[in-house]
Amino acid sequence: MSGTWDPGAMAWLREVRDRWRALGVLGLLEDAVAAVWERNVARHDPGVAGDTALALGLTSSENLRSRLLAVAPGWADREVRIGAPRNSLVVRHEQVVLHVMKAPPEHAPTPAFGALRWEGVIRTAAAVDNGAGYVPVGGQLSLDGLPAPRVSPEAAPGLRHVVLVWTGTPSTVTTTGWLAVPWEGALGGDPPGGAWLAALPVWAHGPADVPAPPPVPAVSIPFDRVRP
Repeated sequence: MSGTWDPGAMAWLREVRDRWRALGVLGLLEDAVAAVWERNVARHDPGVAGDTALALGLTSSENLRSRLLAVAPGWADREVRIGAPRNSLVVRHEQVVLHVMKAPPEHAPTPAFGALRWEGVIRTAAAVDNGAGYVPVGGQLSLDGLPAPRVSPEAAPGLRHVVLVWTGTPSTVTTTGWLAVPWEGALGGDPPGGAWLAALPVWAHGPADVPAPPPVPAVSIPFDRVRP
């Protein structure tokens, strides 16, 4: 897969990965995704409650957003801003904006980026922003036989948006995380076409690596206070 990616976007993405990993942001996201997925898989009940794969994914995304927003104030002194405009989780540091996407069940454990859709108002704006500032130099777009963009490299300020694409497998309670670069620009179509310019694996949790939720503390009640 790596041979099909745009080399310029891939170099930028590696730099973002290394910098955000050293800062601790990727570790924060990794732990939060694994903990949320483990908890929701444990209470997922298709047989009795009628839970669906869609419900599992939506609940996990909601829980992940709430969990990260709760710790947001503690990251402000490191110039990491965590927010949720229009209920879409966004993490900002310096000039980079990270979005979070739960891949559909059929994309686990490895996302099929050629078929993975990136939609929504904020998501589309992120891809368009990358498209306005960056011209692919090869890789996936040229291998697909698509026309070259009309924007000149000299006018491109660069990429800004990256997506954490994560997957979850209920049967093994595992998760994987990938960083990917969304892009939408002048590919000769009307409207302009979208693509993933680059992607890198960040983690793959086996069952033994997934953190368990903290135990509920026991409450002691004297027997003389218990009423029949």
